[in-house]
Amino acid sequence: MNDIQQQVQEAIDRLVESGAERGLEVAVYRYGEPVVDAVAGVADPATGRPVGSETVFYTYSVGKAMASTLVHILIERGMFGYHTTIAKLWPEFGAHGKETVTPCDTC
Repeated sequence: MNDIQQQVQEAIDRLVESGAERGLEVAVYRYGEPVVDAVAGVADPATGRPVGSETVFYTYSVGKAMASTLVHILIERGMFGYHTTIAKLWPEFGAHGKETVTPCDTC
């Protein structure tokens, strides 16, 4: 176990032991290569099933931050612009009067 992996593992173990978290995973990739994959706690309190690398976690609204970050990265790389309509990239999105929505509608 590398030093970073060990530090992350110890930190999430403490979170579970303190009761702040029931179960969690921290996975970090750099340039497509795994740097950290640490798990702790239980995924299902009813059965006691532990968290594993394959455990599904629902992110809910956290996905909004990930999606907006991805949009900014793709724009920075020239894949499309802030004023490109989303329907141009995802035609089905343009239904129900959303054909003119752009990533910059709130800019």
